[in-house]
Amino acid sequence: MYAFVEASSPWLDEHIERFIRHHAPDAICVRDLADIPSSAENVFQWCCGQQLNQNFALLNKAGGLINAYPNSDALARKDHLGVVVDFWTAKRPNSILKHHVPQTVRLTLDYAEYVDEALMAADDLTLLYSLEENEGLEPRDREYWILKPALVDCGAGIRIFSTMEELASHLELAEHEESDEESEEEESEGSTEESEVDDPIELEKGYDNSFSPTLSQPGLDSLDVLVTTGNGVAKPKVGAGIREKKPTYVFKEGGRIPSSEMRAFVAQKYLTSIATIENRKWHVRAYVLSVGRLKVHVFRDMLLLLAGEDYQGPWENPSLKSSLTNTALQDADVVEARQSMRAFWDTPEDLFPEKDWKEGLFKQICDILSELFRAAAHTMADKFTTLDRCFELFAVDFLVDDRGSAWLLEVNETPAFYQQGVAGPVSLRLMESAVCVVMEHMGLAHIGEARNAAVRRRMVDVLDESDKLAKSNIVEILADR
Repeated sequence: MYAFVEASSPWLDEHIERFIRHHAPDAICVRDLADIPSSAENVFQWCCGQQLNQNFALLNKAGGLINAYPNSDALARKDHLGVVVDFWTAKRPNSILKHHVPQTVRLTLDYAEYVDEALMAADDLTLLYSLEENEGLEPRDREYWILKPALVDCGAGIRIFSTMEELASHLELAEHEESDEESEEEESEGSTEESEVDDPIELEKGYDNSFSPTLSQPGLDSLDVLVTTGNGVAKPKVGAGIREKKPTYVFKEGGRIPSSEMRAFVAQKYLTSIATIENRKWHVRAYVLSVGRLKVHVFRDMLLLLAGEDYQGPWENPSLKSSLTNTALQDADVVEARQSMRAFWDTPEDLFPEKDWKEGLFKQICDILSELFRAAAHTMADKFTTLDRCFELFAVDFLVDDRGSAWLLEVNETPAFYQQGVAGPVSLRLMESAVCVVMEHMGLAHIGEARNAAVRRRMVDVLDESDKLAKSNIVEILADR
């Protein structure tokens, strides 16, 4: 077996290779795909998970396993995640997702001048009614919402608002109005270029003009990668690029969001009744490993991420550093000085009155994630494309309210793994356990050994949907030619 390792956090590469060799001593580790001979039949790939053209092409040719599904937008895109939860709970009102996901409204926003039209056009008018009702209330008595761009990570572009005026103040202003003639000319020019992607949602994904992710077959039109099926369907014209890197936008705290370039947003109800640690807001980051057609495992070690400033309600302190717990918004010295990253199991026992509240919270998280991945696979299979030769590692964030209930915030694909503080040892244990599980999937792990058994137990099995999903007819993932 050949093993290609180029993780999103480079400091982990040598450790991942070591864990692989523990189960497959004869594995040949390479750092360049060109070093893998054309005759190779089995290749294990742990790569960045963003630009995967050559990686998927090699998977088609040699077989093996790769650490990325062709598409996981159903979980990673905040607007698609909202659709999954809405569709799943519509017919299952008793689902755990119904009471552990903040109310979410999907919005298509551009310029500040058109906020009222955007709210009226939303699938759910709850947000519009809430903002209208807030107009006559004192700030402390209002219902607050948090605005999130659908595709941007690391807390960028997040804003808190309670009125329509506040929402509009976060969006950029229209610089000029185009005439109908100018718009028609631009549309006609765009239609003459086959490779141009003019849909704002596709532009938001960062695809360049050489990529045209379309399929003519019903049910496959929304796939973000090009695939062929085993039922004789003709191969579509292949564009270039799979899972291109997300674009970089310029955000400034308190400044206007470049909304005309983004368009897809969600507004989530902001939870104000929360538990605090040292008077700071915090959330739990759980790591989820999804393997093959669909076996889901939750890593027992979790991180606690704290806000950079002491918590106050948004009516008292509008600073995002008080209200948001994302460490990307904090300076490195603040993260270290205030210990913004901590081990979950070291949390004070008396934070909640229940004796075993940490075990109870972990079980809640496992149940939520099991239901979420099942919902994504059955509700939006075209945007959560699970294949037997793929696996993927996700980081999932949960807020905990003052009653000890976990609330799902978002799912992050290709998460960053920190080396400093408690995060470093957690990342190493996570990689060791993840490699053990995927080697087991390949039939190479020796779980009977005491050491391997202990490493494997860190991954808690929460879902096996393999026998309940129809066999995938995707036999090849078309990459760049």
